[in-house]
Amino acid sequence: MRWSIPHERTGGDVMKEEKQKPTLGAILQLSGVDLIHPGGFDITKRIGEIVDMKGKTILDVACGSGTLPCYYAGNFGAKVVGVDLDPGMIKSSIEKAKKEGVEDLTEFRVADALALPFEDNSFDAAISECAVTLTSDHQKCLDEMARVTKPGGNVVIHENTWLKEISEAEKAEKAGKLGGAPHTLSEWKGMMEKAGLTGLRTEDWSGLENVYKIRHDRKMRNLDDIFSLREKMFIVFPKMISMYGLKGISYYKSAQKTNPLHFYVDGTLGYFLIRGEKSL
Repeated sequence: MRWSIPHERTGGDVMKEEKQKPTLGAILQLSGVDLIHPGGFDITKRIGEIVDMKGKTILDVACGSGTLPCYYAGNFGAKVVGVDLDPGMIKSSIEKAKKEGVEDLTEFRVADALALPFEDNSFDAAISECAVTLTSDHQKCLDEMARVTKPGGNVVIHENTWLKEISEAEKAEKAGKLGGAPHTLSEWKGMMEKAGLTGLRTEDWSGLENVYKIRHDRKMRNLDDIFSLREKMFIVFPKMISMYGLKGISYYKSAQKTNPLHFYVDGTLGYFLIRGEKSL
């Protein structure tokens, strides 16, 4: 799961030094902790199963640091091409693939999800995991995914989804903390149909037990248990103090209060997997 990393201006000496008060997303990026999405590897495994991925050529759009393409290659034997707009993410992906021994099954390149550098009908399936909302044009992203997928192939996404009606102001405020604007399930389905996908199937992964799985490397005890005590003491706090002085600790506590995971608890937000097939 990726959250936005905007900053809020603060006053006093911090303002004079042109430093900024970090959000939780910024602290996560600073820490280097690798979060994934609600559902963790369970939902990723589910995609591999429903796409029948073994031996197929897969595109992962907005692949981040390469965790998921390496998972598909290592667990399903798929040939996976991962694209991301961030060169740093692509570098990390290549390093991860080498470390996990799947460099022969993976390829990574810097690319824009809104202008994918591939010919029409290039992949057996195109996947984007919790990342369509990070793009500036969600419909265009889905259009591009459908374009490069072979006829009869699948386009699969899973995304944050509004479960109840809230004001546009509330949507904007919550979207800022999430890193991108969700849609209702009917809106997501409508965009996929507009992209030329048929036979849509959806799965509800909204349960709180799935939210806890954003840390794939350890079990979370509650929604605020993103960092372990060891991570706080030896990684997060030292880096916060290094950047912001002693105020870094109070900034951390303040950022915790804006934890967007709580949106899943109050019934505002859910999480859905949506699969569509490109017409023959």
